[in-house]
Amino acid sequence: MTERTTSPATASTLSILQAEVTFLYELSQVVASNTELKPILDWIVHKTTGLLAAEEGSIKLLGPDVATPTAKTLVRKHSAGVESGSWELPIATSVMGYLLHKGESLSSPDLLDDDRFPGLRRAQSRVRAVLAAPLRVGNRTTGMLAVTNRSPGRMWSAEEVQLLDIVASHSAGVIEQARLRAEAEEKKRLEEENRRMERELDLARDIQMSLVPSRPLHAGPWEVHGRVVPARQVGGDFFDFFPLDDARFGIAIADVSGKGVPAALLTANVQASLRAFCNGERPITDAMRRVNHSVMRAAAGGKFITLFYGEVDHGRGVLRYTNAGHNYPLVRRGSGALEELTEGGMLLGLFEDADYDLGEIPFGSGDALLLYSDGISEAIDSRGNEFGDARLKAVWQNCCALPPDQVIGCLLSEVEQFRGSAGQSDDMTAVVVGTRLGT
Repeated sequence: MTERTTSPATASTLSILQAEVTFLYELSQVVASNTELKPILDWIVHKTTGLLAAEEGSIKLLGPDVATPTAKTLVRKHSAGVESGSWELPIATSVMGYLLHKGESLSSPDLLDDDRFPGLRRAQSRVRAVLAAPLRVGNRTTGMLAVTNRSPGRMWSAEEVQLLDIVASHSAGVIEQARLRAEAEEKKRLEEENRRMERELDLARDIQMSLVPSRPLHAGPWEVHGRVVPARQVGGDFFDFFPLDDARFGIAIADVSGKGVPAALLTANVQASLRAFCNGERPITDAMRRVNHSVMRAAAGGKFITLFYGEVDHGRGVLRYTNAGHNYPLVRRGSGALEELTEGGMLLGLFEDADYDLGEIPFGSGDALLLYSDGISEAIDSRGNEFGDARLKAVWQNCCALPPDQVIGCLLSEVEQFRGSAGQSDDMTAVVVGTRLGT
């Protein structure tokens, strides 16, 4: 009976085939139990370093621009002087460039003394003996799989090169599918985050719009109109007006720092304090100090509020006010002359012991008052130019013939025309106090 023997070549082929089958089986289990990319990369790197008895293994994936590889390096086993870390950029670029240009594996006993890479001769690197294979999906190279030793001199056998090629060919498609799943999950997460932000913005707008009067105020010879036009990133603008008694009414405009729901909630707190303390029963400056104390308790660090509050006494024909850091309101006299209302003090929320001065001016028939937020005066056009105080004053003077209910529309229209194609970056708020028609 003739005894059959297995040749070394056949044994080597069977060994590679066995390693391939084992790798595929274990890879399928890893993929089935992991939906994220990182555990799959970790396993492939660890498994490959073990199969080839190397010190380190790396997977480097190319980004969409095929410019800079994203490295995933893992040490097969830790020992003194052997720690994980990314490849130096010249090393990674040289090896990846070779694979992209040649389209075949790279085997080198010492990368820093390899005639194919003269630019690396003076480089310093722990990457010396290298065996690297391209990861290919169809006709596209998506990265590389490599194993390395820190000591030079390892001669990689033909069987080892073949085995790495096989592992890389099977891994490439799996990695690409995992990457696509990860991208899809990230896209889904971002879409959900955007929906959450939209819900937050909608809530902030609802809060913001619920704070402002929905109809004009009529008191004595006066009528008061207001409007807030929220920007997409909702801020903390609000206005308010309300009767105090038969002869007086209060008017206010404020701008809370910040955006979104936090700013809207702080705005609600400010308005509640305003209604509680500015009720006509105490001096305006005392009421403003109390509002400031309330803001100090409610506002988180770094938050502040600008606020103008005034009381029109139409029985006596005067306007009393104080201004806590807000844009100076503009009084337009019947003659067309403009006056800025500057008396007041610091922004709310900065200093608990802040004081506020009282301003008082005559305010009678033929006069008008404009309160506005910086979203109007600081509106920017497509060239970066600002609408500015001078242009605002000119518009306020030019619309003197319009009834009060049309003035705000005229002003906002001028701002929109000035801004052109540039987007609205901040809330725009305006309040107008003017003489009622027929009085």
